[in-house]
Formats: sequence, C-alpha cells, structure tokens
Amino acid sequence: MNDYKYAVKQITDARRAELDAGLQRWRDALAAYPQLAKAHAEYQRQAIEKAQGKPNSLDAAREKLYAAAKKLGIRKELITPPCKCEKCNDTGYADGRYCSCVIKRVISANAHNLVLPQTDFTAAKKTAPKAIAKLYATAQKYIDDFPNNAKPFFIMFGSSGTGKTVLASAIATAVMQKGGAVVTVSAFDFVKRAKEYHTQFAIDDYTDLFTPMLDCDLLCIDDLGTETLLKNVTREYLYTVINERWLRKKHTVITTNLTAESLLARYGEAIASRLMDKNTSGCYLLVAANKRLSG
Repeated sequence: MNDYKYAVKQITDARRAELDAGLQRWRDALAAYPQLAKAHAEYQRQAIEKAQGKPNSLDAAREKLYAAAKKLGIRKELITPPCKCEKCNDTGYADGRYCSCVIKRVISANAHNLVLPQTDFTAAKKTAPKAIAKLYATAQKYIDDFPNNAKPFFIMFGSSGTGKTVLASAIATAVMQKGGAVVTVSAFDFVKRAKEYHTQFAIDDYTDLFTPMLDCDLLCIDDLGTETLLKNVTREYLYTVINERWLRKKHTVITTNLTAESLLARYGEAIASRLMDKNTSGCYLLVAANKRLSG
C-alpha cells in the first residue's frame, strides 16, 4: 500500500472509530436515562410511520428528542463528531483527487520531502547578504499573500553566495507555519526521484514519488541547473512537474545559478516559458544589487 492510500485508510479508519464511539455514547445515554429512551422510541415510531406513508409527527418527535438530550447535557457533537476536514468530509478524496488533508499528512510524515533545512524568516533577514537583502520585503509579501498570490511562481536567478537557498528555505518554512503542505528538493534530489521512477517500473504507484511535488501547496526546487541532464528523464520530468503546477497556479519557488538565457538554452522553450511567464512569475536577478527581471 502506497503512502497516499495508507493516509486515506488512516483518515477513514479514524472517522469510523469516532462514529462508533459516538454511537456507543448514545446507547449508554439511552440505557441511563428512561426519559431519553422514551423520546427516542417515539422518534423511531414516527420515522417508521413516515416511511410507510402514514400520517406522522416526525418533526415534533425529533424536536422532543433533541430537547430531552439537551436537557441532559448530551451535545450533538459528542454523538456525531464533526468531520476534521470539511473539504472531503474525512473520505480522503475531493474533486476526484486526493484531498489536501491527505497530501499534507503524507508530506508531513516523510522527512525526504523536506531536503532544505527549516529556516526562520526573521533571523535569515537579519543576516542576509547585501545582494538579496532588499528581496526579503518582496518575499514577505509573497508569504503574507499566500495562498492567494497573483503570481504563485517566485524565481531567483544569481551566482553562488547571494543567499538564494536561505531565502527559499525561509519562505518554505514560513508557508509551513501558515499550515501549508511544503516540499523542498534540490535539483539533484529531483533528478534522483525522476530516475528512480523512470527505471524501476515495479514501483507500486506513481503517487509515492511525484504526487507530493505535483500537489503540495508550495514546491521549492533549489539549485536548478546543477543537476545531471539525463536523457528522457531530466527535462521530461521537470516539464511534467512545472507544467502541472503552472496550469494549476500552484506556488513554486526556484533558485538557480543560471541566467535567463542559459536556462532557456538548457531546458528549452516549454519549461523556460512557464518559469518566466510574466502573468504567473516574479523573477529576480541577484548580483551586487537586486535587479528585477519581471513580475
């Protein structure tokens, strides 16, 4: 069983246990309070009458039952606990996909989904290199606006030592603190995942390797351009992930030592056009001083 199916099972099992416990509390209350049992019996009788198409007083019987339970301090949420996730009603699925509660559970449970260390944003800002210091204000707005950013892609170009990785990590940490499901990978780790999936067809399910990167609230890819270009792997799987997130306007932070021109030459028009789409991306060149490319 893959991680996602197991997470769904955990959620549905927990919901079933909650409902069973609530039912047992109700049975215990009926056994302990004769007046409640009497009201419940009348409610059941009226429900049968209605089901048979006979004249009934079901609504009145229901109100009397609720009133009897309330008088005894028996709250509805103790008998039928509310679902923990309103989006999927604790089924694990919403709109034909794994629900965000499942994705967050899987991502949070697997350390390999967080390659970059967690970094405090305020502390990182205080020690930021001059080349990137001014960009922290823009990054703060990106965090504050999450998850409703007009431009969900945040792309940082620049040479080594400008502080890109630290800022990317700080953004990821801040989004996690807001409750977002976050995946951070290095470009090397990304290719490793892609190669593993591409060459090991016995893997139980595609979702174990790529659903976290496709569906997480924020994906961070660090040092794009340092990975090996493997035939039929690197560009193809990078395009799959980037294009899916671009189409769904999913938040994505990328750092790279490449220039815009060399990124286009290395990965091609399809990937470059999505990363540098002025409608969805804020792109920043980090040198001696910040220079905004677009966005």
